[in-house]
Amino acid sequence: MKRRDFLNCLGGAGLLALTPSLAAAAGAAPYQRLLILVELKGGNDGLNTVVPYTDPDYYFLRPRIGIHREQVLQISDRLGFHPSLQALLPLWQARELAVVQGVGYANPNLSHFRSIEIWDTASNSEETLQQGWLARSFASAPPPAAFAADGVLVGSQDMGPLLGGRLVVALSNPEQFARQARQAEGGDGMRGGPLVHPAGRGRHPAGGPRRTRAMAPTTAPPTCISPWAAG
Repeated sequence: MKRRDFLNCLGGAGLLALTPSLAAAAGAAPYQRLLILVELKGGNDGLNTVVPYTDPDYYFLRPRIGIHREQVLQISDRLGFHPSLQALLPLWQARELAVVQGVGYANPNLSHFRSIEIWDTASNSEETLQQGWLARSFASAPPPAAFAADGVLVGSQDMGPLLGGRLVVALSNPEQFARQARQAEGGDGMRGGPLVHPAGRGRHPAGGPRRTRAMAPTTAPPTCISPWAAG
């Protein structure tokens, strides 16, 4: 899914509306602390996403691409959303959305791939960790034993913050997974707890769910010098 399409869908009924089966599973689970992490990969123009519309330097340095003050969706006396993010305003006004700016770390690394490692493992720039930050969190506070996995990856095979964890279910095709889940239960309902049925079943057709050990890499990633990726 494209980032713009995702953000347009988000404002209507919130994130859980995009994944109703996941929301239902969360409500039925004895483990109430459910984290949904959405990572929108790719470059993003932060200054035109959350616009510093009272800063004269913004308009001086962006005479052509700066968002005009009258177009900005104000969220404070100095910041505002890009006009295409109208759907996010109700979440902001309901105090269900937060904006965190200036996220970074000391001594930033200019390698794109190394920066991704730091992002996924929450390490210092001088250290290399073998587990992602979510994998370490689950190790210290494990999910219930009835859960078939620590987490589910949707639309990607990259372990990311779940790197080095106990067990992860990777779904390259969520729609096909949902169909297989209904077939495994013999109907349209999902009667079991989250991740208990079909992930624990034996065989799956091609393109279905894949249970995988989240193993740490055995070789260092290639290096690509890219100053824009330092954060």
